[in-house]
Formats: sequence, structure tokens, C-alpha cells
Amino acid sequence: MSRLGFALFTAAALSSGCVGAARAADMPTKAPPYEAAVSAPGWTGFYLGGNLGGAWMTQDAAWNPLPSPAAFLAFPVTGRLDPSHFVGGVHGGYNWQLAPTWVIGIEGDYSWTGASASTQGVWNFFPSGGPVPGSLSSLSSTLDALSSVRGRLGYLVMPNALVYVTGGAGWGHFNYDASAFHVAANYFANTSFSKTQAGFVVGGGLEWALTQNWLIRGEYLYYGLGDASATVVVPSNPAFPSGFLWHNTGVQEARLGLSYKFDWNVPAAGQYWAHN
Repeated sequence: MSRLGFALFTAAALSSGCVGAARAADMPTKAPPYEAAVSAPGWTGFYLGGNLGGAWMTQDAAWNPLPSPAAFLAFPVTGRLDPSHFVGGVHGGYNWQLAPTWVIGIEGDYSWTGASASTQGVWNFFPSGGPVPGSLSSLSSTLDALSSVRGRLGYLVMPNALVYVTGGAGWGHFNYDASAFHVAANYFANTSFSKTQAGFVVGGGLEWALTQNWLIRGEYLYYGLGDASATVVVPSNPAFPSGFLWHNTGVQEARLGLSYKFDWNVPAAGQYWAHN
């Protein structure tokens, strides 16, 4: 091969190599496979929040003539107290997500209210039943606070929607006032006191994860609380005290709540994987 032929052959080879390299550079590069984890909201962790709603109370009240109606010559005076009032408070607790669809937790709360009512009645002679002129008995109660410590058991109907039941110990703080008098007999009995009554609380609700940090809930609670009583001795008639009793106390509370959850970065119980 002549020198001219060799030069032409070399130039052609170099040109072909450059074109091939250029075409290879223009070809799209296939991305390596990867996996991305997309997590459902995790429910494990501490939370704090506030709640607003209403409270409805029912309570039986009675004035009992002592030592007995026959000795006192008057029948008891009874009435029903059923006030309602706005309620607002705070709550906090901890949840554990045990499985992809089950959540358990413990929660405490404290609420302020002002549900107040009173009842009164004229004495009636024992045993005839006729009214006693110049006589009256009255009883009132005011519920100013509710609190509870409860367990919670919930089921995730959706990854961010929890339906739950709850129950535990409950307390209510009450202020009581009562009086009984008979003008002609110079009989005047009065009492005023406060008491925290313990009992149980049960209920349920629906909680929704708005974001990874914020939860909103609708909740119903029923409190069954204890009794309160007082016996008042009247100096002018010491043999015939007045007994005052408040019992069968129940409180219904319906409320909306907003909570902030602190540690959403705990791994979720279930994960969904996307492949490319």
C-alpha cells in the first residue's frame, strides 16, 4: 500500500471512531433500579392538645328530715338537677401502634365547666301530706371541673383515621349549697361545701391525622360519679337534724379536640414500596 493509501485509510478509521463515540454519548443512560419507601402515618408517640365542647349533668337531690319523717313530722323533699354548660380543657397521652391496624394508648385530661342547677320544695306534713306553712328546703350543685385517666384501644379504618373506645377513672369537682327552714318553729339549717367525687368514665371517638404532626378528634365521654351528703344540726332543735343528699350523678361530655404529636419519625408499622 502506498503512503497516500495508508494515510486515507487511517483518516477514515479515526473518523468512524469519533462518530461512534459521539453516537454513544448521545444515547440515553438507563438509570439503575432503586426503591423508595413511602410510609403511612405512624401513631406511636407522645401528644398534647386542647378540647372544646359541652357537658350535660344529671343528679338527684334530697332533703331528709332526721331522725325519721315520722319523728320530724315531715316528708322528704326531692328534686332533679340537670344543668348543661360549655366545657373546655387540655389532654395529653401516649400511643403505641402494635400492628398495622391496631393502636393502644393511655391519656389524661382536665376540663373546666360551670354546670349549675338547684331545686326546692315546701315541706309536707307526715302522714297527712298537707303543706307546712312557712317551710322550704332547697338544694343546689355546681360542677366546675372534670378530669380522667383512661386507656384507649383503637382500630385504623384508614392509615390516618382511628376509631377508638376509651375508659378508666374519672373525677368531678362540685360546689354544694343547701338550706331548710320552718319559720314558726325557728328552724334554720344551712350548709355549703366543696367535694371531689371519684367514679368511672367510658366513651369513644374518631381521630384523624391531618398531617404528620396534627390530629383532630371528635369524642364522647360518660362519667358516673359518687355521692355527696351533709347532716346539719340546728341549735334550736338539736333532736331534729336536716340531712342533705346528692346522688346518682352522671355527666355526659361531647367535645372536639386538636392535638400535636411530637415524634412522628418513629418507623411506621407498615410501609408501601415503589419500584422503578
